[in-house]
Formats: sequence, structure tokens, C-alpha cells
Amino acid sequence: MIPIKGYATFHPLKHCWVGSGFKIDWFKDFPLGKSDKIMDPLKRIAEETEEDYQQLVKILKDANVQTHRTFYKPSIEWKDWHTNYGTAHPPICPRDDHAVIGEKFYDVGQPLPRHKEIIDQINPDQVVHDDSSFFRLSTANIARVGKDIFWDIDPKDLQWDNVKIQIEKYKQQWIDEGFRIHTSYRGYHQDSCFCVVKPGCIVSLFDVDDHAKEFPGWDVLVIDDIPSLPYKDTEFKNIIKGRWWIKGEEHNDELAHFINKWLHDWVGYVEETVFDINMLSIDQNTVICNNYNKKVFDHFKKHKVEPIIFNFRHRYFWDGGVHCITQDLYREGEMEDYFE
Repeated sequence: MIPIKGYATFHPLKHCWVGSGFKIDWFKDFPLGKSDKIMDPLKRIAEETEEDYQQLVKILKDANVQTHRTFYKPSIEWKDWHTNYGTAHPPICPRDDHAVIGEKFYDVGQPLPRHKEIIDQINPDQVVHDDSSFFRLSTANIARVGKDIFWDIDPKDLQWDNVKIQIEKYKQQWIDEGFRIHTSYRGYHQDSCFCVVKPGCIVSLFDVDDHAKEFPGWDVLVIDDIPSLPYKDTEFKNIIKGRWWIKGEEHNDELAHFINKWLHDWVGYVEETVFDINMLSIDQNTVICNNYNKKVFDHFKKHKVEPIIFNFRHRYFWDGGVHCITQDLYREGEMEDYFE
């Protein structure tokens, strides 16, 4: 069985779920599946994505973190692709679909077959399963800081009374377990807005709430020089609508239209993601990040944090940084109060 525990994003990580991608043979029966202009770039994404996952697994294993993965192949014909999101999507970003809060694993929302292999290895007594839910609990939107939980809720969800009831149910459950709940309503992934690296050390964005007020006395680095996406072509930009980018394929209209038609559920909205923020702490003194940023690295040095750069080459296609493409399953540590 995979052990489950998580009280803070910076506690020592011991068990981690690492995502996986797809095989090019998934598309052998697709219309246009013989086109080199489509299949060659997709083959490169498939192969390089797995190479990068293997590198991440090595980084974690070198830090004495046990990794868990699921390799999935959809049993679905191409003509049914659009109507079967759960069975056609590779398990790229397990962070987006699940949460570990305290000593419970939350599988809330419609079941996803691509994740079943991992969930089956968890003690059923620790799994909170709710397939009647109309939303998902996700640590992409929940930051755990010991006794305090910072949860960002999509304001669009609040138009539905049944969703509001479910949100209040989980808030009350966590309060009953001893947590303090802090809610915000920005409506996008919190792990692309701010990162609690360790007690007293935060990296945040200039356009989100002032976390210095929520974390009194903590040193909050605000990044205000976010680099733009690495494409300039206006026509291509209009085609992809800010959702994805593949290096060297800016003028491959055939590929762009294929992705927009068949893989629109695979990509996100990469223009709103800041990969400098999307980081995974191994412990209070070690963090995995996506790239070098001088301000961030100077902040790390000040707080005696050692960064490890992990280059997820196709993060602009998958809309996922190192935090998104993992799910911490077990961290040492207990429910501490960092604001006493």
C-alpha cells in the first residue's frame, strides 16, 4: 500500500506520484494519422515528455523519495475521442485531479480511469471518494501550511447550490479535523500564483492577493518581471489562442488545427501559467523548479534553500510545471501551527 499523509507543502517528501504521457501509436487509426507534419512533432512530444519524467524520477530517487507512476492507454476509438475526456487523456498532471489533506487522499469528482492504478494501491480507509461531486478537490488550488489551509475556489462554481453545499461540507470536515480554512476566489490554479517554499519564505505574483497580510512577518518575494510566452507570430498566436506552444512548429498550421480539433482537452491555457512559481519542495531546504530566475534564486539563497532545476521541455504544450506533474502522497511531519 502507498502511505498517505500531507500537512505542509514543505515537509520532507517521501512518496510522490509522477505523471506520464502518451505513446504515438495512440494515433495510428486517426484521420490524418499518416501525416508527417502532425505525427513527427507529436512523436517528439511523446518521447521527450517521457525522457523528462525519467529525469524527474531520478532527481526524486536521489533525494530518497519513492516514486509511483501509472502508464495508461485509452481503450477508445478515435470517433468517440471528444466525448470521453476521462478515458482519452494521459495522466500528465495528477496534481490537478486529487488532493492529500492530513491523512486522507481525496478522489472527488467523476472517476478517472487513467488514475485507477494508483488509487487501487492506497488503503481504502484513507480514500475519500465522491463520484457525485460536480467539482474536484485539488492541491493545485489548495496550499497546506500545517494547521492552515489556503483554498482558492472558482467563483463560477458558486452559481450552483449543490456545489456550494459540497464546498461547505469539506470546509467543515477540515475544521472538525483541526484545520483553519482560508478561502480566496481568483478562479485559477493557486500553484501558479504563489508558492510556500518553507516557513517564512514565499514566492508570489504581483497580480494576486497580498499574501504578506495572510502570512504576517514572512518574507514574500513578489515577481513582477514575468517573461512573455516564447512566440511572436501574430497569426499563429491567433490560431492557438494562448493555449499551447511547441518550439519550432509556429508555422505548422496542419498540426495546429489537429491539436485544436482533437487534443483541445489535453492543453490548458498556458498564457496564464507562470512556471517560475510552479515548484515542488523536497523539504524545507530543497526545492525543484522549472528554470533559473535571478530574483527567485537570490531569495532562495537568503533563506538557505537549494534549488534543483528540472527542465520539463514541453511544459508550454502540457501547461504543467513540476508541481502540476506530480502529486505528493506522503510527507513526514504533523499538523503544526506556524502562526502562533
